[in-house]
Amino acid sequence: MKSHLPANPSKGAYALLFRRYGYGVPDLQRARRSASNALTLIVQDEITPYGLSEKTGGDVHKELRLFELPWPVEELRKLGSALVTLRVTLSSFVAPNPSEASRGSRYRYASHNLRFKLNRAGENVQQFLARITRLAEPVDGPPNEEDDSWTFGSTRRDVGSLHIDQLTCRASDLARRNLLAVHPVAGWWKNKKLLEKTLPMVRFALIIEIDASELETKLYTEVATSITALAKAQIIVG
Repeated sequence: MKSHLPANPSKGAYALLFRRYGYGVPDLQRARRSASNALTLIVQDEITPYGLSEKTGGDVHKELRLFELPWPVEELRKLGSALVTLRVTLSSFVAPNPSEASRGSRYRYASHNLRFKLNRAGENVQQFLARITRLAEPVDGPPNEEDDSWTFGSTRRDVGSLHIDQLTCRASDLARRNLLAVHPVAGWWKNKKLLEKTLPMVRFALIIEIDASELETKLYTEVATSITALAKAQIIVG
């Protein structure tokens, strides 16, 4: 599949692969592999993407979901400068706009549009949220491309209702990138008249995968332990 790519592919070079293979072909060997050096986190949640401003009464982006992921920090630090791969999938069902005029419009065809963002190494919560705000996309405006070492990039990723991208970076850097946000951009539900009647809620799913390939590490074990401890703590509090 990757033989169709040039030696040093740009983000745009992946367009041919998407037309032929979508986001890839099934790998039976990988599917059967159960290893401690690979990790998958699954999140299912809801978000109210749009609402009305208390100050102006106009339609605004209402909610953002910020996840502090249970990350295998210690194991990633042990790997140091070794390369690992992070893969993120965001899925949500959208309602198409019944208006003929909306066809071909990036932001008016879908009822809502969601995006995901990952914090950079060394970027705290306040800096991360400020960056997301700056990257809010205007209606029908060009996408904001960020050079965060993502393989496909936002131009390819932020199309439709299934968004998938991956990045390969040093394990020590990924250890500091455990903040992931899901936030809305424009959609045809972002309409004052509609929002005066109801505030639609949207369900979405996130899949976050870390793969250390052939490296000897226990990513899964560290996260499984922390999740178990968290679950026990939540039961005690409840």
